[in-house]
Amino acid sequence: MRLIFLLDENILYHAIRGVDKHDQPDLTAQELVEAIAKICHGISVHPCLSERYQTTFKKLREHPPRSSAAVRFLRELLHNSSKRGYEMGDLPLLPQGVQLPREDEEIVRAALISKPVIVTADEELEEAINSQQEKLGLQALDAVRALELAESENP
Repeated sequence: MRLIFLLDENILYHAIRGVDKHDQPDLTAQELVEAIAKICHGISVHPCLSERYQTTFKKLREHPPRSSAAVRFLRELLHNSSKRGYEMGDLPLLPQGVQLPREDEEIVRAALISKPVIVTADEELEEAINSQQEKLGLQALDAVRALELAESENP
């Protein structure tokens, strides 16, 4: 089964740098994006995420990638339309009563369009989404669990 993932900008940063959320060496996020590419899963990208990704790319100029595999993935993501789906249109409103960290509302609203698996390094966001799963119809995972899911759904 082909899965669609929505990666928050921190996961992208961790994948490219080969680090975890504490900036310690960890290849989990990198292995996740490689598995997404290799297993033919996809990535959902809304213009609001593109802006966040561009900010992340600017940060990476100060801290270059540690891995050529991460750079190859980025090229594939940016140039291979079969690996990404651009979500166009206005962001839907959040369901009534949903409480999220303000800075992450756009990510969740973008996810409401195609209902991808949200992958985040932000524990507060992950908990907020999963605790309101019934209202949102979304699932949030950290990189470790998302990698396990991606590999288990190998078509």
